Amino acid sequence: KFSVCLDRLAVIGAATAIYTAEDPDDNALPVHRSFFSQNPSRFVNIGTYEWGGKAGRGEPGWVAGAGGASFFLTSRYGSKAGFGPPTRPLNHILYPGPFADAYSDQGFDRLQALADTQLDLEVNRCPADTGFTGIHCPDFEAKGLTSFDHFGTSYNANIFMTAVGGGEMRSKSPYLQRMAEILNPAETLAYQENNGRFAWQAAPENEDCLWISPGFEGTVRGWHGKDWTFNAAFIDGHADTIFMRGYHNPNPGRMDAATYSFFRCVIIRGAGWQMDTLPTPSVPTGVLGVGGGRSSWEGCLGNEIGLSK
Repeated sequence: KFSVCLDRLAVIGAATAIYTAEDPDDNALPVHRSFFSQNPSRFVNIGTYEWGGKAGRGEPGWVAGAGGASFFLTSRYGSKAGFGPPTRPLNHILYPGPFADAYSDQGFDRLQALADTQLDLEVNRCPADTGFTGIHCPDFEAKGLTSFDHFGTSYNANIFMTAVGGGEMRSKSPYLQRMAEILNPAETLAYQENNGRFAWQAAPENEDCLWISPGFEGTVRGWHGKDWTFNAAFIDGHADTIFMRGYHNPNPGRMDAATYSFFRCVIIRGAGWQMDTLPTPSVPTGVLGVGGGRSSWEGCLGNEIGLSK
């Protein structure tokens, strides 16, 4: 399972390189076509999961309409939210043939939306993906689904250095960055096992980290059985295994003062990997932060989350 997962990330990395070569904007990571069309009061960066894979069944209530047992219809990651497999930009490279669209001139096809959640798009699925294993979003833990079923993919894209700056969100991650501007593509993270998404933010209790309060103690285990150890793909297209664990005070000499102040309580670089694209300047997203928050935060890491000890 370990080698299959790593091989699939390498395929995703290679497909992303093809996407970038075809993209007139030279984006280093896929950008969903709905990025600028979301309701600003409920905005979420279209890039964490919607870059590829099937329709996700998790987080109901995002879309108004039928719920209950058919929560796949209201999922933030589902076809009715506009994130079915035909819309996920890397799918046309990863998988042969067109996908059926749940939307047509006749309206919305509920049966097709259900079928979208049942696709076996194996490149997007880590065979060891068992779902929640540590720090993550409450709905992901509560639903008991695998990441592949909850989000539509076992792997998250690295958009997490996207934050509010002067009211507008700016990306210090590879998201919305031009490939030509990324100085260290061989160490810049593109995708990783989704259960390790927040491992870089683990912090001890009672530290002076205002935006990670009161901090989280515990262990995040990769799907392949090792604490703080995750498979990942990089911007240059290769895949490897990384060790990722906060807490760490980054070297302020490696970044600007505002970035150091904001990220002083997390690790954004480790042996052979980095979350950021610094010293490349951050890029504007054109999106205003809602309530001073980050579009990549998604209400995750609430105090109700218990880590595996």
